[in-house]
Amino acid sequence: MNIPLNPDSKDPIWTLFGKVIKLIDSRSFQQELARNKLQSIERYQTMLKIVLLASYFNLEVSHVYSEVKNREKLRKFLNINNPLTLKQIREVYSRKNEQKYLELALKTLNKLEFKKIRGLKTILLDSTAIIIDLKFNGKYISKQTCLDKDYKRGFSTSKGHYAGFQMTIAVEHETLRPLAILIYPGSPNDAKIFDKMMYELKRRRLLRKGQLVIADKGFYSACNYLTGINKYKIVPLVFPRKKPTLEVLKDKIINPLDYFNYKNKSGTIYQELRNRLFELLPKWENLRRTRWKIEKVFEFLKENLGLGHIHAYTKRSVYKKAYLNVLLLGILISNGKNEIKEIYAMQNFT
Repeated sequence: MNIPLNPDSKDPIWTLFGKVIKLIDSRSFQQELARNKLQSIERYQTMLKIVLLASYFNLEVSHVYSEVKNREKLRKFLNINNPLTLKQIREVYSRKNEQKYLELALKTLNKLEFKKIRGLKTILLDSTAIIIDLKFNGKYISKQTCLDKDYKRGFSTSKGHYAGFQMTIAVEHETLRPLAILIYPGSPNDAKIFDKMMYELKRRRLLRKGQLVIADKGFYSACNYLTGINKYKIVPLVFPRKKPTLEVLKDKIINPLDYFNYKNKSGTIYQELRNRLFELLPKWENLRRTRWKIEKVFEFLKENLGLGHIHAYTKRSVYKKAYLNVLLLGILISNGKNEIKEIYAMQNFT
């Protein structure tokens, strides 16, 4: 349903989005656009305001454009002095590849002021399906049908079979700040993505020795415990699919060869990580509430920001929309929405 967009300074919903506009118009955001070689900065700012406003109210970009074109009050609220045509907006949106939008989103969120946490931060890891808006009239989607497409056939325990992509996100537990995003066609096994996500976090210098990483049962694999401890020196608390025998896991999770080098004084960290992991594993059910936060993040992305069903069919368009939606969510969280009860209260604000 297309609703009229009439900004009201007394409405907290519009006040919150006004902070998004303030960030887009800020000097630091303009510098980030320039670093990512998104030239014609004013045009990119105008495009982002309209696209993010469409996601904020879960509307079509064409409807938001018509509202901006016909309402002077809305143009003033968005601080748009030189309006673009709808064709120009789409051209600017599709000008650069999706990697530029990923770097823009994560680096912008990295500079925002979130709730300050001392010590090592706990990282939450989870995946969700991105379903594209295709109508198959009840027909079976075969792998052969998707061979020449960017999207693939996937399966989700909550959605069943679908055509689309799978997004994996790592967020800070305390602040819910998105740290890294990986998107793959179809629905690859989460256990195979764990190592790639840890590498991405390490590449961005967001992974610290001794850090606790919590993931759900989909990432369960004895190899992931071994990879987390030996390769990345973290505590990989992956919820087990079945109650594991600690003795069996202890036999599988062995220390690397440099642990036995008497010159390697830091080798004791492997034993410390191992001990902490086996201390937490029997109590993993007590941490369900901790991991539940990221589920609400996905729920808000899908139900309120339009990421549940995407009306896009190419890799570039789907990835860009997902990255910008995560950017929008991060901005909303940084402006006081970092408590899970507040995010839950925003679920029906449209």
